[in-house]
Amino acid sequence: MDKTLLIIDGMNLIRRLYAALEAEQDAVRRVERTQSIAIDALSKLAHQFEPDYAVVVFDSNGKTWRHEVYPEYKLGRVPMDDALLEALDDFARVFRFNRFPCLRMEGWEADDLIATLAVKASQHKVTSYIVSTDKGFTQLLGDECILQYDYFAKLGYNKAWVPGKYGVQAEQLMDYWALVGDTTNRIPGVKGIGPKTALSIIADAPTIEDIYANLSHFPERIQKLLAGGYEQCLLSRSLVSLKTDVSLGFSLSKLKYQPKSEV
Repeated sequence: MDKTLLIIDGMNLIRRLYAALEAEQDAVRRVERTQSIAIDALSKLAHQFEPDYAVVVFDSNGKTWRHEVYPEYKLGRVPMDDALLEALDDFARVFRFNRFPCLRMEGWEADDLIATLAVKASQHKVTSYIVSTDKGFTQLLGDECILQYDYFAKLGYNKAWVPGKYGVQAEQLMDYWALVGDTTNRIPGVKGIGPKTALSIIADAPTIEDIYANLSHFPERIQKLLAGGYEQCLLSRSLVSLKTDVSLGFSLSKLKYQPKSEV
């Protein structure tokens, strides 16, 4: 039987649950309720997927390599409430008490750690289920050992789903996003190029390098839009591309999932 790894995007889950409790006026009570619901969510996910390995991944504090190369990265995003920010260590402690290993590494976003975990697991024929609503993980779905699950919508996504959603294969998403941008993270695309135009461009030249190597083959309107944008496209593609080679410093066996009843 194939082994499975359950990877939970910790902040994605916690912030969504916390936001749903905005009617709660008591800040301490709101955090406590979020924590309780989060533990229940982890239990449900473990029961649903019955993983061999599991991990909840958190973002590190402070800036990452993306901020270093592009200071405007995520600029303007609504900051986390102080009460929730201060409680994150408590969330991790409670998760660990409930037998869910937690991972956070200084200087790294959870996205890169999750991508690295999923790819490394795939190399060992372990199927990963990434629990997150973040669209960025869809770039990994070209690997049939990597799947994504939206806990809130109760929907799963795989390789076959990507073309129907975006019009390109999973492996082409980084070039596609380099053209259209990623507004959620304040990563710019090419001004004037929307999804429809981007798809028509990629249909003729699948990568940024191919596009600019064959610029003269495109209609004049497209040439004008793309003119002078090569370096920006390369930067944007780099920013939207998840790292899959972070040095984690531990083996998959460290993430073995053992429900409390089995301990």
